[in-house]
Amino acid sequence: LTLSFIFFLLVLKTADIVFLVASSNASSPYVKTFISKTINSLPLGPNEYRAALAQFSDQVYNEFHLDTYKGKNQMLNHIKSKLVFKGGPLKTGNALRKIQESVYWKSITGQNRSKILIVMTPQPSEDDVKEAAQMLQKSGVKTVALGMENASHDELFLIATKPYSFFFPIMEELSLFSQNISGIIVDALHTDPSNNGTALEACDADAVADVAFIVDVGSSQTNIEKIQIFLEKLVSSLDVKDKCMRIGLVTYSNKPQATSLLRMATDKTHVLQSIQSISPKGGKANLGSVIHFTKEKVFSKSAGSRKSQGVEQIAIVITHRSSEDDVSGAATALRRAGVTIFAIGIDAANTTQLAQIVAYPPEKHLTRLKTFSHLPNKTQIFHKKIMNQIQQKLYLDAKRAELLKRGCVDTEEADIYFLIGGSSSMNYFDFADLKLFLKEVVKFFMVGPNKVRFGVVQYAEINELEFGPEEYGKTSDILKAIENIRQLRGNPHTGKALKFIHPLLRKSQGQHSRNVPCHLVVLTDQISEDPVKEPAKKLKNEMVSIYAIGIRHANESQIYEIAESKDRAYFVNDFASLKHIRNEVVRDICAVEACKEKKSDILFLVDSSRSISPDNFLKMKDFMSELVNKSDIGLDRMHVGAIQFSSRNKEEFRLSQYATKSDIIRAIGRMSLMGQSTLTGGALQFVLDYFRPIKGSRPYVKKILILITDGEAQDDVKTPAEALRQEGIIVYSVGVFNANRTQLVEISGKPEMVFYVEDFDILKHLENEILFGICSPYDECRRIERLDIVFVIDGSGSIDPKEYDIMKEFMISLVKKSDVSHDRVQFGAVKYSAEPETFFYLNRYTTKSAIIRAIQNDKSIGETTYTAKALRHSEGLFSEEHGSRKHRGVPQVLIVITDGDSHDAAELDEVSKKLRANGIIIYAIGIERARPDELLTMAGSEDKYFYVNTFEGLKHLYPRISEKICSVSKPECGIPADLVFLIDGSNSISDSDFTKMKNFLQDVVRPFDTGHNVQVGIAQYSDRYRKEFSLNMFSHKLELETQIGRIRQMEGLQTYIGAALDRVRNFFTPEGGSRVNENIQQILLVITDGRSHDKVVKAAEDLRKKGVDIYAIGVGRIDHLQLSQIAGSSDRKYTVDNFSELKVIKKRLVDDICEEEDKTTCFMDVVVGIDVSSQKQGDRVFQGQYQLESRLPQIVSALTSLTGVSCKPGSQSQTSVALQVKNTDPPVASKFQIDSEKLLNSLEGTTIQNATHLNVEFLNSLWETFQMKSANRRKVLLIFSDGLDDRIEILEEKSEELREKGLDALITVVLEGPSNFNDLQYIEFGKGFEYKTQLNIGMRNIDSQLIKYMTNIAERTCCCVFCKCIGDAGEAGEEGRYGMEVRRTNFILCMDLNYIGTAQASECCSFTTLDFNFLLNLSRVFKDLKEALDMQEMKGDVGDTGIPGEHGPKGIRGQKNSFSVLPIALFCMLGRLECPVYPTELVFALDVSHDTTPQLFQRMKEIVIEVVNNTKIRESNCPEGARVAVVSYSSDTDHLIRFSDFHRKRQLIQELAALSYQRLANKADLGRSMRYVARNIFKRTLPGATVRKVAVFFSSGQSVNLNSINTAILEFSAFDIVLAAITFNSTSEINRALTMDDSEKFQVITIPRRGDYTPFLHKLLLCTLCYDKCNPNLACEHTRRNQPPWAYVDIAFILDSSWKMNPSEFEKLGSFLSRALDNFVVSSDPVISSLGDRVAIVSHAPSLFQTQIQKNPVKKEFDLVTYGETRLMKKHIQESLQHLGGAPAVGHAIQWTLNHIFSSAPSPRKHKVIVVISAGESSPWDKDLLKKVSLRAKCQGYALLVLSLGPTYNTTELEEVASPPLEQHLIQLGRIHKPDLDYALQFLKTFLHLLRSKYFIHDFKTAHSWGKTLSTLLWDGWVVCTCVWGLGRKKEHLFALGVHFFKNIWMPLRN
Repeated sequence: LTLSFIFFLLVLKTADIVFLVASSNASSPYVKTFISKTINSLPLGPNEYRAALAQFSDQVYNEFHLDTYKGKNQMLNHIKSKLVFKGGPLKTGNALRKIQESVYWKSITGQNRSKILIVMTPQPSEDDVKEAAQMLQKSGVKTVALGMENASHDELFLIATKPYSFFFPIMEELSLFSQNISGIIVDALHTDPSNNGTALEACDADAVADVAFIVDVGSSQTNIEKIQIFLEKLVSSLDVKDKCMRIGLVTYSNKPQATSLLRMATDKTHVLQSIQSISPKGGKANLGSVIHFTKEKVFSKSAGSRKSQGVEQIAIVITHRSSEDDVSGAATALRRAGVTIFAIGIDAANTTQLAQIVAYPPEKHLTRLKTFSHLPNKTQIFHKKIMNQIQQKLYLDAKRAELLKRGCVDTEEADIYFLIGGSSSMNYFDFADLKLFLKEVVKFFMVGPNKVRFGVVQYAEINELEFGPEEYGKTSDILKAIENIRQLRGNPHTGKALKFIHPLLRKSQGQHSRNVPCHLVVLTDQISEDPVKEPAKKLKNEMVSIYAIGIRHANESQIYEIAESKDRAYFVNDFASLKHIRNEVVRDICAVEACKEKKSDILFLVDSSRSISPDNFLKMKDFMSELVNKSDIGLDRMHVGAIQFSSRNKEEFRLSQYATKSDIIRAIGRMSLMGQSTLTGGALQFVLDYFRPIKGSRPYVKKILILITDGEAQDDVKTPAEALRQEGIIVYSVGVFNANRTQLVEISGKPEMVFYVEDFDILKHLENEILFGICSPYDECRRIERLDIVFVIDGSGSIDPKEYDIMKEFMISLVKKSDVSHDRVQFGAVKYSAEPETFFYLNRYTTKSAIIRAIQNDKSIGETTYTAKALRHSEGLFSEEHGSRKHRGVPQVLIVITDGDSHDAAELDEVSKKLRANGIIIYAIGIERARPDELLTMAGSEDKYFYVNTFEGLKHLYPRISEKICSVSKPECGIPADLVFLIDGSNSISDSDFTKMKNFLQDVVRPFDTGHNVQVGIAQYSDRYRKEFSLNMFSHKLELETQIGRIRQMEGLQTYIGAALDRVRNFFTPEGGSRVNENIQQILLVITDGRSHDKVVKAAEDLRKKGVDIYAIGVGRIDHLQLSQIAGSSDRKYTVDNFSELKVIKKRLVDDICEEEDKTTCFMDVVVGIDVSSQKQGDRVFQGQYQLESRLPQIVSALTSLTGVSCKPGSQSQTSVALQVKNTDPPVASKFQIDSEKLLNSLEGTTIQNATHLNVEFLNSLWETFQMKSANRRKVLLIFSDGLDDRIEILEEKSEELREKGLDALITVVLEGPSNFNDLQYIEFGKGFEYKTQLNIGMRNIDSQLIKYMTNIAERTCCCVFCKCIGDAGEAGEEGRYGMEVRRTNFILCMDLNYIGTAQASECCSFTTLDFNFLLNLSRVFKDLKEALDMQEMKGDVGDTGIPGEHGPKGIRGQKNSFSVLPIALFCMLGRLECPVYPTELVFALDVSHDTTPQLFQRMKEIVIEVVNNTKIRESNCPEGARVAVVSYSSDTDHLIRFSDFHRKRQLIQELAALSYQRLANKADLGRSMRYVARNIFKRTLPGATVRKVAVFFSSGQSVNLNSINTAILEFSAFDIVLAAITFNSTSEINRALTMDDSEKFQVITIPRRGDYTPFLHKLLLCTLCYDKCNPNLACEHTRRNQPPWAYVDIAFILDSSWKMNPSEFEKLGSFLSRALDNFVVSSDPVISSLGDRVAIVSHAPSLFQTQIQKNPVKKEFDLVTYGETRLMKKHIQESLQHLGGAPAVGHAIQWTLNHIFSSAPSPRKHKVIVVISAGESSPWDKDLLKKVSLRAKCQGYALLVLSLGPTYNTTELEEVASPPLEQHLIQLGRIHKPDLDYALQFLKTFLHLLRSKYFIHDFKTAHSWGKTLSTLLWDGWVVCTCVWGLGRKKEHLFALGVHFFKNIWMPLRN
């Protein structure tokens, strides 16, 4: 099934579909195929779809009507056999009229059916179609128009309901389109005609957001009305739709109330009604709790939040008073959740509190009003605030971050230190935010030993160097080191820390050969307890630039004392807001180099109209003056001019007028306001001349215009603005909210060049950003990255020394712009006159400074010019010997510079062609006397030669040359990847633009190593999908580029990206050529020029879940949100204005793809403990442990190495290791390290103070080393020990306690000289399948063995893969290409057969399906292996082939994507020869009660030994055979043999034989022992789909507490434990209990006390222990117990949907309920029939429910008679079940269910069940009713089953609700977790079986034997009742009870 068809079924409407097909003979086969495929894909039937077919020419000819055929086959036969196209002239308009007038749309009585017309035509019509098409539209017909071959596009648009017109120039493409038609029909059915026929809503100006208003209603009615006016006007101005703006509304006084949730408020009418219902309420203001409420109840997925789809989340707080609770923590949590908070403070609102609430910066997000009357006037401002925020998040933030990163390239070399506070005031999330800030800053810079280096110092009361600048030379290593930092805690001493870092900074500066910038970034959140001014001053005196960031409670004056200047001091409310100042800090660091020696002409164009007040005009001038003051003004630097405009234009001063800052600032100060109107367009036209030399501008420098305006232009701005930009002028537009944003974008050309602010006060915050943009223009090539460049420079006598210096400066400029190193850009040089000489080879210099010095020291030669000879000589420099990297794919560039004609010009052509033929690109630069024809001869094309008249012109030529060289610079990209392009082929793209797109693809492919590392595939889409070529088809780059050039455009009429994303998934499978199984990165690049007409979110998310990284490019006017949803991240979204600009983003795109991404998804902390009891004071740490001393370095090195994990392709785990050695002198710091050398150095020179002992205290000390008990980091203890030093039981209990606290594994390694080392295994856990292997330090491969364990722990805890088996390390081979990961065959079975779909110990676990083909291939491997083994035996010749057998019966239909049965199926394929067939956990329980004699005990032992002898015992690491445990029981249960005790069958049998008889005086409690075994012995069994759990219980006599056996049987079923009971006497109670076993796997075997027992064991082995579910033995089928007649139930589930149930956990309940429904035989006619079960679901309580108001306490999902199909019930749960969020009201819910669900249902069933699912205690006002109504229900014969979820509950309340016995009616789960819910599901299944069976009891005594009689007295006025649990409705039973009741209860009460 296709995804579109599944979606189609979900939204199914009844519809009539008519095919109207042109009678063309030429295209008939394709048309018939298309119609057949479409009909075959539709669900046809009277209550679903009906179909009709007609053909037309100048008349309409009927083929079949809607009611002609009832089934598909008849229609398909008609099309195949009877449909003959008649031909003739086409009159489509006439056909449309006939169809509209005819009986085709005859409706079915009582049904309102939708109408779909599908018109197919290959030619233009001979008559008009417009009028007829409009008539069809008015009559409600939705038309899909399909044009083929020569059809008219215009006609198709007229005929179709927009946007459903499609064109197929080639008939073959029509067949491809059939796969989309079902989805298109669904879209058409849901198209709103009033919305101009658009299926997917288009939103105004990218207006897509979730906005929640938080309104304080503790005010007067008058003030509330002002709020209502404001909200109504604001909401009315927004585009409120389901897909656009969603609005939530929370009101509060004493407590919050969600008046409108986001999912409810998807149209304006509903929102406005909610606003109108706001009324004043008295009470306190607890804004903090309201914000928390809003986060949990409004901005959640279940409430309608679309955060996961990338939709902006906005909250707007309106209040007039102070909050009485803390607001900071709640606001931080809301902002951390991705919500941008605005606040409006009115009247007495607390501005300080609101500043803590709002987003950064507060001045932008906080509005202060004096009175409520001002509020309605702020509507327009807040509309613009909201739109600004949306656009900023959608594309501005990403664009500006990109520009910032490009500008930081100029910071080539620097040392940056972070000094971070780690005080106790920070929590875990604060410290995580701080580390995230550090990592994000690092990513902006080019990191390397000779580039930018980073160091981190953390401080509190002590100072700690985390790492220095010299330690890590790669970005990825620095990110890992930052992630490893642990919080110190303590009070901050910032002054002391500044002193501590002083020598570190001095040391780092001394490591450079020259002065490099040094930056220190200080972050603190508390006032320092010591002075900071002097230590900061000393640092500044040593040229350290200090940036100080104050967070939360930091002292402002101290921050200013630390910072170098006020511009370098930053303040944020909390750590979550650090992300907002990241760009500011980075910009200030990078501006130092980016703005150095920059030339530009900057012209201010200033709005001086009447709308600007004098105060605001002054602020504008201050803004301009500050920009000038921060700029590098000078004759050869920046020039500034200014022009004012209103209705006329006024020159203030020209660009060339002033050369100093002071002069310019004075001139700005003299500017006066003009007044009048705003003619911005005229001013733009006027200003163009001022960028020409005649008006003072300089040629060949960057030209920048800064427009400042506060109003809307009253004339056209687009045309003059385009004229400016075409002249290369960069335009920044700065506008306040009165300006028109759309006009500003038209002026600047790009949204990121527009700064749109609320008022003039915010202008000062834009200065640094605009200035940085001026210094670092966005369209400039920043660095030449990877080239071999050889200069060939003319040194002849015609060039004087000054001219020669200009040539040298030109070369130096290119060198400065290059990233020089041996693996990036290399330079060589040849100078020549009459003879050439090598200046320096490519591999001579590896630093920029060395090359520059060499060029500066050069002198010219003199003499004549022989250029051809010089070129021939230069060829020698392009050899591998002299540094050329041509063999590595590095482009080779030669730049020849000459000033005259060559004396050997005749040879130029030959030598130049030879050079170019060898792949050398030649750029020829001629000056003055150089001849252009010679330049062209050398260059080979006009775009590669340049000519200037003078040497001065060479300076201005540099930008053009550098841009050219940048374009051929090839970034190094060695990543292995599968790269797929998905390109838009719709007809909105012109032929020329499609060619540009193909050229772009060729450019993108060029840098990749397509021969080895990178595979490329391409698919095209529009309204259909077409694969161009697969991944593994073309490996040769030239062939690949040729194939790209041959792609032809498909020219579809619409764009369906979602459908294309679904189809392109096939590329990323092994069948599609993908190397995903080799852990190769999977990349998809999507290119589109418009908005998709279908949904993209799910399809894109599905690809990402499969590990595909998606990059999305939008061209022209695109949907920014949709593009973000495709890419999944703004970092992978690219936008350009047109296809010509694609080349601009090529480099960034390739860089991003090639960038080494940090894919660390699993973080592990390993604490290493060393326990040597024999050491004494003064010993070395490794005294007596020489193997540990030699092996520990390689162990630690292995542990700290990154290892791959399978969470996603390419993902890795990072392990940090801490040594916890507390008995040394000096003490060893237990600091987590990722550097093994640092870790081991800490042990040098230490001695032992005292011996260690492995006891509880030792384990506690190791556990305390884990500072962060967060679930985000996995925790492992690795203990090197010489043996346990405490009782096993105590240490085992402690080990279990640590596991429950969150320890993921405890692993021990035996040291030299151990005692009782085997006991170490009792405290271990988490090792996986090699649990029996005791590691010891003498193992040769101890390091690889530990890595294997750590890898398995990472896989299990991070990726939910429960068995990843790794073979032994082999010998190192030769280096080869990337290939498939190879694992040893004998481990594959372990990995893929037993541990599919299991989930344990982690909430992240979800079922991950394995590739079915992979499993089939695996089965073939094992078959081949089996055959190879079989060949070793003697076999006869192969016989003749037999007669083929008949076809077998059709198999049972499988479930989609349910692969849990695959391991079993695979076992079936492989064949089995042993018992047990599957891995088995086997427990024997021996009865040692007073009924057991020594002879009987001996018989039990013999039976156990006999069974073990006939059983394969697990002796290898892979799970196969059985593990055995033995217990004994009477009233209690004791361990005799544990699962892990014995590794060999022989040892096990010896131990069994040695068991001694110890008879106890107590009676046997079989049920209690069974429950103990289920909950304790099977607690640590191996997980897996095929692992079986079997318990064999021996019973010598009667058991006490017979009812506990029933409970135990129920729990065995729930835990999936198979029971076999071996008894030596009559076992009626056990046999009766087994009737509850619906699986029919349990059995009771009665064996005589004497005689041969082996015949009786046959059934035990055959049907229990050796049972084969693939091929069950027929003898086992005969053991099935006869079932009584089936009894049906009425059951109601009452769900806790209150605020106590987390919305995300509530969603899990939906899945649980859907699975629970599979336990019922649902009645097909629940109203009339008495057959079948009936199910109802209700949830409590709605948010508005109050006991005083007559409203339903529940939301009825469906009652007992609503649905007659399980499928419909599941669909309801999936689509309609929603979290309510009200107060819990269990009692009211039960009462309502009794009165409205059961009482009103006809034909009541024999059994009535209420399942109460509770998340906590009910509300106080509900408790009395709960007690009464639950008792009433039980008295009326209802069974009440209670499922309690979560850690908080009231035990008494639960016990009062549940029916007795509680063990069978009360399930308490600590969490909503899949394994726990699985248990509850199995419990419910067995409970129902018990319920159905136990009521078929024929006498009163038997009823008593089923359980205790419950006599309950309810005194409620005159009503007294007695109910007996488990009693049927037999009249004699009721009569007997009546007599009992009258004599013993009623008469005494009456008396």
